This record gives sequence, C-alpha cells and structure tokens, in this order.
Amino acid sequence: MLSLSRQFWVLIHRWAGLTIALFLIVAGATGVLLPFEKDLRTMVERLMFDVQAPLPGARPLDAIVLADLVERQTGGKVLFLPLSVPADRIMSFSVGPVDTNHPLPFDMVWSDPYTGTVKLKFRSGVLADGPQNIVPFIYRLHYSLAAGDWGIAAFGVAALVWTVDCFVGFYLTLPMRKKTEPKRRAGKSWWARWKPAWKIRKGVRGHKLNFDLHRAGGLWLWPFLFVFAWTSVGFNLPSVHRPVMSVLGASDDMPPTGTREHLLEPPIGLPAAREMARSLMQTEAEKRHFTIEDEGYIFYDQDHGLYRYSAHTSLDPADDVAQTGLWLSAVDGKLSRFESPTDGTMADKTMNWMYMLHMAHVFGLPYKILVSLTGGMVTILSLTGVLIWMKKRSAKRQRGRGTASPA
Repeated sequence: MLSLSRQFWVLIHRWAGLTIALFLIVAGATGVLLPFEKDLRTMVERLMFDVQAPLPGARPLDAIVLADLVERQTGGKVLFLPLSVPADRIMSFSVGPVDTNHPLPFDMVWSDPYTGTVKLKFRSGVLADGPQNIVPFIYRLHYSLAAGDWGIAAFGVAALVWTVDCFVGFYLTLPMRKKTEPKRRAGKSWWARWKPAWKIRKGVRGHKLNFDLHRAGGLWLWPFLFVFAWTSVGFNLPSVHRPVMSVLGASDDMPPTGTREHLLEPPIGLPAAREMARSLMQTEAEKRHFTIEDEGYIFYDQDHGLYRYSAHTSLDPADDVAQTGLWLSAVDGKLSRFESPTDGTMADKTMNWMYMLHMAHVFGLPYKILVSLTGGMVTILSLTGVLIWMKKRSAKRQRGRGTASPA
C-alpha cells in the first residue's frame, strides 16, 4: 500500500490535474472574456438594434409597463425584470410560460424601451438562434461546457477536485529534505531553497520552461486559483459547499420559506410587488442607516411564492451590482428576509467577497483585466501540466525500452 509520501501526493496532483484539465482549459479560456461580459452584451445589443428616442427629450417607459407589454405580445410571464431601463439600447427580459404544460419556444425577449415593441424572441445561449447568443454561449461553456445540468454537476465535481489540488500543488512546491540531509543545510536557509520555485530560469526552453511556468505560475496565482476553485464549487455544487461553509459559521443562503407549494400565478402582481418592496427597502434603510442609490431588479420565485427585490445602496461594496435585497411574500406582501452584503458572520462576508472577486464586480477595470489575465494563466497552467505528464510518460517508456541515456 502506497504511504502518504511525497510521491503519493505527486501522483494525486498528476491525476487530479489530468482529470480536470479539460474543464480548466475551457473555464480559463472563456474566463479571459467574461470579466467584460456586460460590456460585450451591450455592444452586441447596440450593433443589432439601433434604438432612438421617438421625440427629442423622450424618456423610456417604466420597467413594469414594458414587462406588461411584453407579456401581452408573447403570452408569457416576465420572471426576471431589471428595473433600470436603458435609453440607448433594447431592454432584455427573461420570460417563462404561464402554464408549465405549454412551454414557450423562447426564454429571452428584447423590446424597444420607448414603445415596448418586441424586437426579438430567442433561447438564451443557443447559437442557432442568432449572434446575440455568442456571449451567453461563452458563459454557458464557462460553467457547464454548455451541457445543461450534467455539465453543471461535472464542473462542480471538477471544481471540488481543483480546490483540493490547490493545496496539494502548493505543498509540492515546498523544498524537499532528503533523509540523509541534516535538518538545516549549512549556509542555505529554508526560504533560499524554496525561492527558486517562484522563478522562471533564464534561457530555459522546452520541458524545463513548461515546468517553471507550471510551478512558478501556480505559486504566484495561488490565492486567485483557490478563490476561483472554491467559489466554483459554490456555484455548481451547493450540496457540498453549503454544509462545509455551515461548519465554518456561514448562515443559510437559501430563499426563506414561502408558501411551500408551487405558486404559478401570485395574488400580488409585479406592479404591486415593486411598490411594496420599495416601501420595505426604505423602512430598512431608515432603520439600518443606509442610502438607496438605484434600483436593481425584481424577480418572482415560483417555487417558494416569493419576490426577490434588489437595490444598489451605500452598503454595497460591488461597483455596479445591486447587492442589497429583500424577499417578500407574493401572497400578503410581508417581508420574509432582508439581505445585506455587510451583515452576517465572518464566513458570510468572506464568501461574499470571494464571489465578487470571482465575478470581477469590484475594483473596476484594473481588476477586470487582472481576472482576464488570470483566466489565460489557468489555461496555461493546465496545458503545461499535461505537457509535463506527456514528457515524463515518454521518458518512462524510453527507459522501459532501454533507449534512454543515463542522464
């Protein structure tokens, strides 16, 4: 039986890396673009539809009015509604069926913000439905290989393996002390022996360059790699992530209990729900001493009979994401739960920051560029890991045939 020696962890690192290499190559390559996802979607919307005010000084219609017009034209139900209406591009809606027995052939709708006229109906992320789906398709590749629920689960398992392998890989960069070596090598400190692991040697090529890139790149990017790995588990494999974070002190992030039954048509409609949510948010702002800067979105959770309303407030650390939110009952309009990005346990705050770092929602353009570069490095680390394995495998076969040199 193989003991927990360094060689054991080398094998674990090798096979873990090979197992998840495809996932990390895809996630890294697509992650180069996704920090700019919002900008890319906006660019596509403007290129496909030229939106202009019908009269000088005209203002877009209210979001709720637009949602009502979309529902009348499509026969569907708006499920997710951004409350800030753009004046220079189309308005995007997430739409679901009114009757689950009669699904719609689309789930996204674009409409003119001034008239509410539907311009386009399509399935999000399906390339066959048009070029507007290029960016959503890249996003689906990033977290699920565009393979639906199976891909999400597979990516979650890969992220869990990646999380563990982060620690294994870090351990393998530490200087190794031979049994015959004294505990402290004369004239050379522990840091002096570890320092070369952080560097790429000058003039090296081929296998040595791949090895240095893999080891040094992994060390310098280690905090980011761990953040991306563990948050990916949270996104894709919550059944594992939640219990672990609960042990560490995190609170329950599931929606609060609503009606306990599937409520397709809520007694309280969108217009009334928004007004109730605004009032509840204002009450919380006065009680908790924060200011409301802008509305974010409102969506209806049919499974719990609840509305989720968000606003951008002075509590939000994110640049352009409305993180302060509340849940209210779709039956009686009562507050079910208020959610603040600055409240909760230390584990809650830590995970909130990790999610924002993963999504590049903080520190503006410089951090987005850094995340984009990190995505490229994740791909490089995975590729160099595969190349290192191939080189060692080839050398092992040559030794087996007796053709390898003594060196």
